[in-house]
Amino acid sequence: ILYSQQRKVLRRNSGMQKSKLAQQNISSGAMNPWLKAGVLLLASNLAVGANMYGVYLFGKNSWLSWLLIYGPILAITSVICRDQYSFTFAFSTWLAIAHGLAHVIFPFLDEHLGVVKSVSVWEDQTLHLGQAILFATILRGEKSNYFRAGALLFILANVVNVIAGYLCWGKACHEVYVWLSLAPALASGLHFATGALFQQPNNVTRRGFLLQGCSSIITFFLFKASDDMLMLFARCRFFELYFIAPHYIGYFVSRYQSNGHGHRLLREICELIGVFPGKAGQTYKSKPKEWIEGFNTMASKSFMVDFSKQA
Repeated sequence: ILYSQQRKVLRRNSGMQKSKLAQQNISSGAMNPWLKAGVLLLASNLAVGANMYGVYLFGKNSWLSWLLIYGPILAITSVICRDQYSFTFAFSTWLAIAHGLAHVIFPFLDEHLGVVKSVSVWEDQTLHLGQAILFATILRGEKSNYFRAGALLFILANVVNVIAGYLCWGKACHEVYVWLSLAPALASGLHFATGALFQQPNNVTRRGFLLQGCSSIITFFLFKASDDMLMLFARCRFFELYFIAPHYIGYFVSRYQSNGHGHRLLREICELIGVFPGKAGQTYKSKPKEWIEGFNTMASKSFMVDFSKQA
């Protein structure tokens, strides 16, 4: 009887160890990097689609739609500041919120009229320039001179696009601006990926940026070819949600990876959603004299995670 019980205990412990090892492998990026990047981006697209459907049901201008779009991201942003996340991710959430509000203040894409050339566009394009700079900042550690030159050219292309948006929007040279807007379209896709790929290893992050960059170029030509699709997406406030919803994936996945397990279920859930700081959290610097210290802590943290250092 004792022998039989020992066998059961050994099998149970072996199963728990295998499960724990599998979880560590997934968290540390042992999953195929293309597959992991694709899964995170797919989840982000599903999050965008689910929120768009909610806006469609509630009505574009319903207060429920406003709550659905901006409520969760504002809550997440407060947790990011409290737990002193990487400044690049914090800035990414602020940029997503600012871009969404820019489409509200400057509605140059309308659900009934399509492209509204009487509304200025350069303000929105300035935020896309910020997205390009954010992308270059995240990958600033890349040693390839070709990448550095490409990143600089990418930023300059977005600068030229802002100028073209100011000078050519709705004027004789409008078509010139349209083709230049491929640069901010690419910046949009890279910002989308930024939200989804937070705290992933370098190999996953780079592949995710590549996948979403290609997808954003395809989306650019789809919108360019079809005003009906553009108007449908405007009705569901896609251009606000596109940058906000992916941050939910990056936020929850990063907390799941960093907080660990072994607590009671209720506490694990509270740590996951941000009610409790969790294992990786730090005390919020509430005193003004401590704000600089808190900012320096956030600035010192990397957007990507290096599991080799953790080991």
